[in-house]
Amino acid sequence: MVITSEMSNKNQMGSLVRKALVQANIEKRLILGLPQIVKCLAVENTNIPILCLIAPPKSGDYATHMHEVLLQAYCFENDIYTIHLDSAENLSRILESSSVESCALIYANPSGDSDCEGSFLDEDYNLTKIERKLVNYCEDHWDESEHSTIRLPEK
Repeated sequence: MVITSEMSNKNQMGSLVRKALVQANIEKRLILGLPQIVKCLAVENTNIPILCLIAPPKSGDYATHMHEVLLQAYCFENDIYTIHLDSAENLSRILESSSVESCALIYANPSGDSDCEGSFLDEDYNLTKIERKLVNYCEDHWDESEHSTIRLPEK
């Protein structure tokens, strides 16, 4: 009974991740691809990253895997929530990317002044209902030693 509930929750989370990705992409708040994410995080700007979505790279791509481990550590140190996805192909398909990318970064949507200070959870930033649910999911699973993987929908 618990397993069914857990599986249902993970399927629901996959749909929420898909919706969040599509919405952030439409609103130009999404960075796709490891090199682009690293470049954006290296530059000091007013955008607040809220979610980093990481899928396993293709088999045998040890360099990308190592870079993703470092990205994960950076996210952990800087309080950026990470969600592990099941498939780089599905991530790329959802975002209609011409290349297969194994990670994406969603920024908060500033609601006004670019000089806002504080956490993205403050009133200065608008999180969508879906992003709030994903943040809550991450908060619930923050202390787990091994993050569970979210399966993205096929459609």
